[in-house]
Amino acid sequence: MIKDIRPALRAFLLADPQIAAMVGGQRIFPLRLPQGIREPSIVYARITGLGDHHMQGASGLTRPRFQIDAWAKSADDATRLADLVKARIDGYRGPMTVASETVAVQGVFFDTERENYDGTAELYRVGRDYVFWLEER
Repeated sequence: MIKDIRPALRAFLLADPQIAAMVGGQRIFPLRLPQGIREPSIVYARITGLGDHHMQGASGLTRPRFQIDAWAKSADDATRLADLVKARIDGYRGPMTVASETVAVQGVFFDTERENYDGTAELYRVGRDYVFWLEER
C-alpha cells in the first residue's frame, strides 16, 4: 500500500507548540485557504512528485515537492509563521506519524520561496517549496 504523507505532515506541523499556537491548533489546510479565514493559517499542497528507480525497478522512495504557504493579516506574521515551518521541517529526517500510519522521511529540503499579497482576502502570503524524500511503502 502506498502511504500518504499529507495527514502525517499536518500532524507533524501541529505537534510544534509555536506553530500550533499561531494557527489556533487547527488552521492547517490542504490545497486552499477556506473562504472567510482571517487568522494566521497554513496551506499545503503537493505540487509535483517524482519516483525513484534503479535497474531492478522502483526503489520504494518518492520525491514529492510540497508548497507550504503561511497566510496572515501582516507580512511580518506571515513571515514569522513561514519561518516556524521552515525551522520545523527543513533538514528533518525521521518518522512522521498520524493515527496508526508512519511515513519514513529520509529528508526534507527547502527549495524556493515567494511572497505576495491577496487583495481580495486582504492577507499576506509567504510560500516556500520543500522537496521530501520518503519511503512510500
